[in-house]
Amino acid sequence: NIETRIARIFNTYGIRMRKDDGRVIPTFVNQALKGEDITVFGDGNQTRSFCHVSDMIEGIYKLMMSDYILPINLGDPDEMTILELQHLLFE
Repeated sequence: NIETRIARIFNTYGIRMRKDDGRVIPTFVNQALKGEDITVFGDGNQTRSFCHVSDMIEGIYKLMMSDYILPINLGDPDEMTILELQHLLFE
């Protein structure tokens, strides 16, 4: 009898992200800091849901302390397109 919890973790961002790990937020920020054009692959209409690492940790902790045993999505329920993210980061 082993208790388990299953979390489906959304795209998480926050401090100490490696700038070269291929994820969109550090890639955009790194390109902007270098004065480079922001690279958007495809038409930019792909959607993602992002969650700050501190919120993710809180969600994982609450899940672990709960009696909930089914898989659960952890992250922001709202999605945005890559183009919306680009505009949000550089307003």
